[in-house]
Amino acid sequence: MTHFFSFVLALFVTLVTIPVLIRFAGRLRLVDIPDARKVHAVSIPRCGGIAIALGTVVPVLMWVPLDRATAGGLVGAGIIVAFGVWDDVKPLDYGWKLLGQALAVGVVMAGGVVIEHVPLFGLDPAPVWVSYPLTALFILGVTNAVNLFDGLDGLAGGCALLTLSAVATLAYLGQGFPVTLIVVAIAGSIFGFLRYNTHPASVFMGDAGSQFLGFTTAVLTIFLIERCDRALNPGLPLLLLGLPLLDTGMVVVQRLWAGRSPFSADRNHLHHKLLSVGFSHYEAVSLIYAVQAVMVLAAFLLRYETDGAVLSAFVLISGCVLVPLLWFKSTGRRVRAAPPAGAFVERRNLWLRRWAWLPAAAQGTLGYGVAVFLVVGALGPVSVAPDVSVLAVSVVGLWLGSKVFVRSRSTVIERVGVYLAVILAAYLFATWQAEAVALRWAVGAYLIGLTGVLVVAIRVTRRDLFQVTPQDLLILFLAFAIPNLSGAALAQYRIGETAVMLVVLFYASEFILTRDDRGWRVIEAASLVSLSLIGIRGLVA
Repeated sequence: MTHFFSFVLALFVTLVTIPVLIRFAGRLRLVDIPDARKVHAVSIPRCGGIAIALGTVVPVLMWVPLDRATAGGLVGAGIIVAFGVWDDVKPLDYGWKLLGQALAVGVVMAGGVVIEHVPLFGLDPAPVWVSYPLTALFILGVTNAVNLFDGLDGLAGGCALLTLSAVATLAYLGQGFPVTLIVVAIAGSIFGFLRYNTHPASVFMGDAGSQFLGFTTAVLTIFLIERCDRALNPGLPLLLLGLPLLDTGMVVVQRLWAGRSPFSADRNHLHHKLLSVGFSHYEAVSLIYAVQAVMVLAAFLLRYETDGAVLSAFVLISGCVLVPLLWFKSTGRRVRAAPPAGAFVERRNLWLRRWAWLPAAAQGTLGYGVAVFLVVGALGPVSVAPDVSVLAVSVVGLWLGSKVFVRSRSTVIERVGVYLAVILAAYLFATWQAEAVALRWAVGAYLIGLTGVLVVAIRVTRRDLFQVTPQDLLILFLAFAIPNLSGAALAQYRIGETAVMLVVLFYASEFILTRDDRGWRVIEAASLVSLSLIGIRGLVA
């Protein structure tokens, strides 16, 4: 349950912090100005990294025991964020960046975070003259690789989330609960950030965010290999972080081959190449997600295999990425011709549109369907933990207080309240149906019916109002992959059943929010009732 609260608290802090930072981004000079190398055309706040760091550190300080290594990691991450914010406000020379990163690496290594087992060195710890330089180079390399990889909306955050999902699963299976808790907190912060970073993004993470994700992912990967489960192959980081490392290596080689500095800016990154051969923004990000997911799955499946197997998998997947790109470049071909500027073809199922009543009926069914689920789930004969009730009551108080004391509508607090109600109701339903087989079939039929209504509602809705994004594909992958890969380890928490419910209900709620104000008021009222019932039941039990 602590892991659940870590995720929810990190998500909440990030969702609430980002709008505030966006409001003051101009005054703080945290704004990304477009140039010839970047793909966005307007100035966008780049303060998301601060929110990600805050969302992560709050639950970590509350629930993670601060031993020497963890404290060193937090201090090192703080140094990374400080230099990153400085760079976002006033671009730094690369020497200053490396100085900040070197200080952070020194603090972490002083705390005992060191790569002791090295691929091809056998089962014994590697010599100090190998392990210490390798640790420094690994952390520095991953930090800069993720930083350089942050070139499209949702790209760095989504790929980091895929890597961290594997780290969390492997750490949990290896009884590394502190590492799992930290990773879950970072994941919650990334989810909160991606809410604002979906294309077209309203905020960027900036150097502070991308370096923070790279640095913490590198450190947590070392924790995983050296502390959680030493039976894991020490070469797994090559697959867990494979795509950013491959991209950075490819770019550095091209720059050196051209006689330029490896730190010079250009448009030779993987995402630039995909755009240049005709892929759209969504397609490029989705394709990169898919490749990163394959690498993460390979890391999980080969976690106890030989060094040669891990290295071969990395080379094979990398070849499947590079060979097509080289072919496109050599032939000059494109995936498709670029569409005319401003062209947009809206596709609908015309036969569905023959019934004028269908859009309103589908939206109403979704709104009331979600509302019924929230209320019935809160009334189920399942015990509510006191800490869950405190969280529910706190959110209800914050929600009602915002309505009384804040004149403008706070959509962030509303979303957090609705999403929390959905999460708690889904968990209670999953616990309840574990004891009632008939209820499981009923809930399954309900979810299938709600999914069908959602599909129809999306098909009769304009694509510019609601459409599937790469982040949706990312969520679907994580929702179904983690419960299945973890096997019986997470079965006791009914993660799989809860994940299916969350996917359907989140999309239904999000659709209503973007399309139907009346339906959103129904879900909002049901969320307040649901959270109030959960809070009261836990406090009076």
